[in-house]
Amino acid sequence: MSGHAPYAGPMDQPVRRMFSILEAGRRFMAEMPWIRANPEEFQRRANLSPHTLRFSIHENDNLVAEGLIDPEYRFSADLEGKKPGVYTVEITGRDEDGARQSFWKQHVYIQTSKRRTPERIEELASRYAPVFLFSRKEKYFPVSFAELLKSRSILETDQCVEVKTFMGSEQIAISRLDEFLRYNGNSEYLLDQSVLDMDDSVFVKIQGDFRSSVVYYSYIEDRNSERFFINYHTFYAFDPKTGIAKMLNIGPHIFDRESLTIAFNGDEKPETLVLSGHLENQPILFLNNLKMWSTGRVRLRFPDTDSPAVQEHPIVPVAEGSHALYPTPGLYHISVLAEFAGHIFQNIFPRDLFEHDEEQPPEMDSHQVLLPPSLASDRFVNYELRPLRLDMLRSEPPPPMPLYDPATACLVFSGYWVDVPGFQNERFPPFSKKEKDIEEWVDKAYFWDWHDLPEAIVKHNRALSEYLAKNTRPVS
Repeated sequence: MSGHAPYAGPMDQPVRRMFSILEAGRRFMAEMPWIRANPEEFQRRANLSPHTLRFSIHENDNLVAEGLIDPEYRFSADLEGKKPGVYTVEITGRDEDGARQSFWKQHVYIQTSKRRTPERIEELASRYAPVFLFSRKEKYFPVSFAELLKSRSILETDQCVEVKTFMGSEQIAISRLDEFLRYNGNSEYLLDQSVLDMDDSVFVKIQGDFRSSVVYYSYIEDRNSERFFINYHTFYAFDPKTGIAKMLNIGPHIFDRESLTIAFNGDEKPETLVLSGHLENQPILFLNNLKMWSTGRVRLRFPDTDSPAVQEHPIVPVAEGSHALYPTPGLYHISVLAEFAGHIFQNIFPRDLFEHDEEQPPEMDSHQVLLPPSLASDRFVNYELRPLRLDMLRSEPPPPMPLYDPATACLVFSGYWVDVPGFQNERFPPFSKKEKDIEEWVDKAYFWDWHDLPEAIVKHNRALSEYLAKNTRPVS
């Protein structure tokens, strides 16, 4: 990934607006402005007659709508009564031989209805919002999408990312990346990071300030029951990894997203906490192989007296460098990657199970704990909790309003944000597996049982809870 100088970007080149989502609720509506303005060039480039374009919308393999695209290159479909979730829109046209060919495929998130108001969702999200526990050496903290894509350093850089589009391989100016993502959400597009020198990349330098971190929450309903889910999302400009993985340049990548999920029953009582970290099929080992799983996420009872928590807020240790989320502080191994999560009280934690390259002081530094807005502290700071409104994802966002952040419009991009050489490329929400099939994501996660671990682990969890309880108080 290194060895390439940053490209001089096409700063003044307009962004091609290929696919604009206008509505994505009970009715789905989209248009293709660039084809409308350039039908002859489209025919030459795509070898398809623009007058023969048709659309189809599928949920998995089930066709839910289809039809012609009108002369203004606009189309709509009635989705009243359809279940919320990820759908796929495909555009086809006829070539010069009359055969129909696929031209465009994009995932879209459709939320036709919700059983709860945005205000009630906010109340629940705030009530159970997690406390994040970082290591002393952590340098990157969660950022907002405005900082990730519209900060001054982004708007002033001349760097580019490369994307293989239907027009061929193109250099997309990072300063225009937000607009590109909103109007070019093809599910096969990849933000190729190989053209960027990691040492010089503008994203590597966006570390985030722990004093102004942002965490997003989203709401999804179980499609087969009264159960519902609140996800908490953290986004980072860069995932540096640590240890030998960092030295070998295995895994570090631009853009990172992590999340946790709380599952609620129909009476709005929390039942389950799911923490995600790393890809499926990667074996993860905890403390000398005391636990091993390869599901990419773990499931815990919530609330649970054995888990670390402050009042109703779970305490979630964050892995140094990778930002993966784990149930308890300690050392975890993933292939060549060894990562430390959270903070250790070494007078409690079993030393024969813990190997780390530095002594952990009894007091935590101020950057190690990010509190939800409902907790106050003289020692630690709060993150800002913002809604990620899946029901309002549009290419052209509405203006700012209570319970809506327009900067999240970039999430209509359904291609691959994360380019990891040697590993599986990754999409951002709402097109990761968790949002597409959240029921399976929750129910088939590895079940974390505290009883098959040394008693000192749970003792350490309680000490952690007591320490943070002493250093926090409810916001009146």
